[in-house]
Amino acid sequence: MSRAFVKEDSDAPDTPPERAVSSLPNYMTPTGYRALQQWRADLIAERNALQEGDLQAQSQIPVLERDIRYCQARLQSAKVIEPRDEAPQKVIFGCRVSFTDDEDRAYQYRIVGEDEALSQGDGEALVSWASPLGGALLGCEEGDVTTWPKPSGDIEIEITAIAP
Repeated sequence: MSRAFVKEDSDAPDTPPERAVSSLPNYMTPTGYRALQQWRADLIAERNALQEGDLQAQSQIPVLERDIRYCQARLQSAKVIEPRDEAPQKVIFGCRVSFTDDEDRAYQYRIVGEDEALSQGDGEALVSWASPLGGALLGCEEGDVTTWPKPSGDIEIEITAIAP
């Protein structure tokens, strides 16, 4: 029998690949920072609980440890941007921006950090400042028309409101 497909260290857990860490500045809202701290705490608690479990449960520990390392790196590199109380003149990080597309569909997004944009946002639509849409919105003023680069084709959007 060939041993070509037999794993030599069958008892050793697989080491999952590290999560990719963005090379861009790690801007976060205070809400995003707290959410990342909570995620790290939840991961640590889950890892600690699994350490007392059976071997099958313990096989999940490397993934949890990888995610804990990711959270720790992102928290250490975080640049927390405090929100403004008044509406800015231009679209900036942390603000809410409303716009319409060329078919009069209305949208509203809050400009947040990369990690926070991946979360649900308590029902609020979130977009990363580093995304194509975030980049198209940043710096615009109310009434400006800009291009939203989408995979299905670019569309023109008009900024209708900016709020803190």
